[in-house]
Amino acid sequence: MSVSAIAALMTYRGEMTSAPAEPLGARIRRLRTGRGWTQRELAEPGYDRGFLAKVETGSRPPSEEMLAYLAQRLGLTVDELRFGRPPGVAAELRASLDEGYRDLEQGRVADAEARFADVAKQAAGYHLDDVECYARFCQAEVKWQLFDVAEAQRALEHAEELAAAAPPWLRAMIVHRWSGCRYLSGDAGTAIARVEDELAARPADPDAELCLLTALIHPLMEMGGLHRARQAAEDGRRLARAAARPDFVARFHRQASQVWQAIGRADRAAEDLTEAVRLFASVGFDRDAARCRWARGYFLRRLGRLDEARAELTAARDQLAAIGADEGVAGATLELAQVRVREGATEDAAALVSEVWPLLARDVEARGEATALRGHIAQARGDLETATRLLREAAEIQTGASLHGAAVSTALRLGDVLRQRGHLDEAIDAYRHGLDSAATDS
Repeated sequence: MSVSAIAALMTYRGEMTSAPAEPLGARIRRLRTGRGWTQRELAEPGYDRGFLAKVETGSRPPSEEMLAYLAQRLGLTVDELRFGRPPGVAAELRASLDEGYRDLEQGRVADAEARFADVAKQAAGYHLDDVECYARFCQAEVKWQLFDVAEAQRALEHAEELAAAAPPWLRAMIVHRWSGCRYLSGDAGTAIARVEDELAARPADPDAELCLLTALIHPLMEMGGLHRARQAAEDGRRLARAAARPDFVARFHRQASQVWQAIGRADRAAEDLTEAVRLFASVGFDRDAARCRWARGYFLRRLGRLDEARAELTAARDQLAAIGADEGVAGATLELAQVRVREGATEDAAALVSEVWPLLARDVEARGEATALRGHIAQARGDLETATRLLREAAEIQTGASLHGAAVSTALRLGDVLRQRGHLDEAIDAYRHGLDSAATDS
């Protein structure tokens, strides 16, 4: 926001509570006298001076026609006159929210939170439902950033109360994040169904549709729906050419890279991650750029390029920690622990998992992954009894949350551990469970 815009906001910030309570007649009188006009000069030729005098004293309310006439004479919109809005306040408040969102992405959480609360209060006072909805969404993003999934969902539902006034892209983003909260809470089915319902209603613009398709990809893949996830990625690839918001396009590329990795298109996955980093950097979204580095580290691990993966994940974890993104720190650290296991450094891996364990209660997917990783570490140490217990616990978490992709890997590892222990019948049951999970397609 420009210096002049900030100054303008400061001049009317003090009016935000008093302006809506100011009687309409008194406001008309204040605006008239501020211009040095007489009642006759404002009223004529449409109305006579006496009628305007009654309006200004509050003894006669103006009709809608008269209100429109007076607003036009004063150079205002009807709502600016009715609610005491300074001209251009809606655009200034939206710009303030945009700036606050960049603060949030760059780790200035307290500054962003204060700005969002201030704008929400002003927007409510000026009856700007669309701006208030955006401010409420931004407040939910603070909770998301702080990895407080339950509070983020409540804040999103608060924003959704005003969603009818919001632009399509914002309505879609509210659904995107709400479904993300449900997914992290272990309710992947509800998360997917909500997004698919919104898509079936035919979103009004490419940004909204792209946002919703992006929200589908990861949950679908974890529930075993790779075919549907690929269709979402292909549809999104076409839509991205028409989308106007670079942050939405970047989020899509980051998620779509998972699909291309899963089907063996490493070239396309690399292209998508590179483009996502470029787009996030172009709008100053440091948190999301760091999350792309986390995704790139995962990609490199899958390719067996462990040194590069370790470097990328360490950088991602450090960047996310610097801006207070706990959810990202947990995810990047668990992925780094996977690399250390592959490198034979099981003690380092165990320490990394312990470091983020307190964060995992709020994310069922990460908790399942970390429990399975602890089982893997126990197996590497030769503690097969502990490995069996942890892998069974992880399988229960993943199956209960319909995370079929993760459940397959866990079941196969559990079968191997049981076979090592000589429990062949139990091993066969575990392998069968893995096959059942692999065959599940939501």
